[in-house]
Amino acid sequence: ATAASPLPHLSMGMSSDFAVAIAEGATLVRIGTAIFGERPG
Repeated sequence: ATAASPLPHLSMGMSSDFAVAIAEGATLVRIGTAIFGERPG
């Protein structure tokens, strides 16, 4: 599918797979676990 208008960011990936996400073209990667650690529970 093609977006109706250009999207400035592609968000995909998290702390565990950020390198793959960047290699695939992500412009936003969530890395909270790498900084703050695992969530309790």
